[in-house]
Amino acid sequence: KDFDFLCIDVDGSDYWLLHDIWKPTKAEQTYRPKVVCIEANPTMPNDLIYIPPRSDAVRHGASLAALAELAQQNDYVLIETTIYNAFFVPEELSKYFHDLVPDTSIEALREMTMGTSLYQLYDGTLKLWGCKKMLWHNMAMDESKLQMLPPKKRSFPFAPQSSSKADSASFESSSVVVDMTAYCKQASQQQGEEKETQEAAKRDCASEIVRQLKHDGFVLVKGTGMSQQVCQDALDNTHAFLQEADESVRRSCLTKDRARRGYSPMCTENFASLIGEDGPNDLVRKFRIGPPSLVAESGAQTESSSATSGTTSNYSPLHSPNVWPSNEVWDEHSSTAFRNATETYYDEICKASHPIVEAICHGIMVEQQQQQSNPDQQSTLSLQAIARKDILDHTSILTLLGYRKGTRHKKTQKKRHIHPLVAAHTDVGVITVLLFDGGNSAVLQRKSSPSENDQWTDVTLPAMVPEDPIFVVNIADCLSELSNNFLPSTLHRVMPGSGVSPRNCLALFVGLQPQEMLHF
Repeated sequence: KDFDFLCIDVDGSDYWLLHDIWKPTKAEQTYRPKVVCIEANPTMPNDLIYIPPRSDAVRHGASLAALAELAQQNDYVLIETTIYNAFFVPEELSKYFHDLVPDTSIEALREMTMGTSLYQLYDGTLKLWGCKKMLWHNMAMDESKLQMLPPKKRSFPFAPQSSSKADSASFESSSVVVDMTAYCKQASQQQGEEKETQEAAKRDCASEIVRQLKHDGFVLVKGTGMSQQVCQDALDNTHAFLQEADESVRRSCLTKDRARRGYSPMCTENFASLIGEDGPNDLVRKFRIGPPSLVAESGAQTESSSATSGTTSNYSPLHSPNVWPSNEVWDEHSSTAFRNATETYYDEICKASHPIVEAICHGIMVEQQQQQSNPDQQSTLSLQAIARKDILDHTSILTLLGYRKGTRHKKTQKKRHIHPLVAAHTDVGVITVLLFDGGNSAVLQRKSSPSENDQWTDVTLPAMVPEDPIFVVNIADCLSELSNNFLPSTLHRVMPGSGVSPRNCLALFVGLQPQEMLHF
């Protein structure tokens, strides 16, 4: 009865085995081993008393606090723990351990290395801390599946209602934001003075856009007719997909041509190569979609060809099918919301990009005519062609970008230079239209001027999507070439920010019809 050592490790009913050894039905059968070693569930908090059901068919494990309580009831004392096991000795023997174990509390003897904690953010987001793995099933925990609120319903309920308008007004008072209303509002049958006023507003808008692009390489625009809700939904679902979903969800969208469709993991692309430079691969997750596909591939979730005019004879690689996460790898609510929000934003931002391109082309042509007695006719014809809505967005690509704090945010003595998250580069296509959220782990920068070596300027952006969304626009290589470099394509990069909040961006790279003939 008073043997030396008892070890219990049966993966489930350990508590009840020890209970019956210490408290048998007949008093004369009581056992008093000098040392008891028993397994405890290492994921349960120190202050949790959890006693599993009395059934060998239920495999839960007991908490350490429950075992310590049982031991105390039977005059035993906790003297040591490992990750999975607890050691108890009778009270009469515990005096021999006083020098080695002066404090026998659970908090003093146990270090929680396998515990998982759940905490809440002010906007209702649920987050995990500690061990994020299902230990006995070898599976990663997916925070997105724990959420009680969908992304679009997460907000701080006690935030001032006017914060968005106030932030927008404060931002616009310190930044130049061009109002696109003159180009973007619905055309009407205007006559006389009203028509002249409209044309004057267009000229002012086009002139200011070109002035900003010549000065900064970027221009901020509003008044595009884009809905704040459409923009916010797209950013929220981008965050859910690129930042919160399990990597297996994103990798279900891998394609052979990641530069045009589907998911591109971190460190798999190198934008430095676009300008012939060497550098580390880009530290950003990307997901791309384009217009509805003309050609469907078996096994892929593709778009209906009825949504796009034309025939398969006009097919180009830029018309590759879009690919989406399925309900098999992501829950139905999340996958459906992600696809709907992304497609809606793609449709709306493509429409909004038309008048932006039109205004830029008009502004370039006016300035060229003012500066040159005989402006280049071929360039003028090409700009006039690009300004037509019917040749735009047939190959436009929307790229969702997700940045987060990583190793490049740290500056050490050995690493005196911090590498960019996305290397300096210019964009292909006509223009790029960008929308950022308020994350602070990444900063968009533009080259200060071609003559200044390694001088970069942060592009200031609003902290949240205002009621009238503000977009960043920059010139890309195609339009730069067609304007005879009147507006050079903008050299820019993304650097690590000072904060830890993930940052997401929606970038529309405006393209043309593949068969369109343009003149250089």
